[in-house]
Amino acid sequence: KKKSLNIYIAYIHMRFTSLLLCFTSVISVPSFDTFVRVYDKTYSNALEYAKKQTIYDNNVDKITYLQKKHPEIDFAMNRFGDLDDQEFHEHMKGFQQSHRTNHCEDYSFQELSVPASWDWRENGAVSSVKDQGQCGSCWSFSAAGAMEGAWAISTGNLVNISEQQLVDCSTKYVNFGCNGGDMDHAFEYAIDQGMCLNSEVPYIAESGTCSDAEKSCTKIAHFSSCVDVPSQDQVSLQEAVYVSPVSVAIEADTSVFQFYKSGILTSEMCGTELDHGVLVVGYGTEDNQDYWIVKNSWGESWGENGYIRIAKSSSTTHDGICGIAMQPSFIRV
Repeated sequence: KKKSLNIYIAYIHMRFTSLLLCFTSVISVPSFDTFVRVYDKTYSNALEYAKKQTIYDNNVDKITYLQKKHPEIDFAMNRFGDLDDQEFHEHMKGFQQSHRTNHCEDYSFQELSVPASWDWRENGAVSSVKDQGQCGSCWSFSAAGAMEGAWAISTGNLVNISEQQLVDCSTKYVNFGCNGGDMDHAFEYAIDQGMCLNSEVPYIAESGTCSDAEKSCTKIAHFSSCVDVPSQDQVSLQEAVYVSPVSVAIEADTSVFQFYKSGILTSEMCGTELDHGVLVVGYGTEDNQDYWIVKNSWGESWGENGYIRIAKSSSTTHDGICGIAMQPSFIRV
């Protein structure tokens, strides 16, 4: 009888622990009132407040679903919690897919002996994580990051290149400021005009005309050419990333990306409708899963201190998770 009692007690303990874990996971998401305070949100009236609370509750449900479906990845509420799908799409991305420019040359596979893992953050070619704000200028941050990497590798000097200069001054190269753009078009502008420092032309998260100050700013970084890596070829992409940080376009308008916190994103739920420009700065392996190290432009509070790890493969015929292998390119000094 004592043995049976001990078994019963152990069973009750196990059930209670499971319940407690479940309860803890639910209460770990802050209430909407707490969310509003933490992220300093303001709404114009009670009607908008109620609308945003409904959106927030829907996003809580999405996070709960994603965590159950992908327990190997951590998802969490963040400052995007009161944005619906349309608002998130309009404000937080900005890549406009277009035909690849003839200005960039095709990448020629060099058969380099690449290491099993590589991280340009540890090799002095990646600046701090930035925040594009509610401006569809992701393309400028991706392009500027690639420029910073190329310049640092060539000169040994890591600088912060002006995203605002690209936003305001590259419109003649078929970019549209906060309404979107393309990294290759930004490369074309930089090759023709040269780039200034962020300290001289700081980012303001708004589109404007190219001012006299921007036109006359000190051009400290100059570039000679840009290179398009073959689409769907992650073998060539790995070699290219070992050469220099690489701009890529991905799909980022899904909840699996919006509320990513940590881990390796392997989900096909990410999609391949390219709408967001980011920067691949390295690659590695964890628990037999290869991954790309990707720098985003949503601030350090998002993801893994501003970064996301996206599943990597050796395929030469696949778009990749989030479409990461569809449109890679980089710039040369």
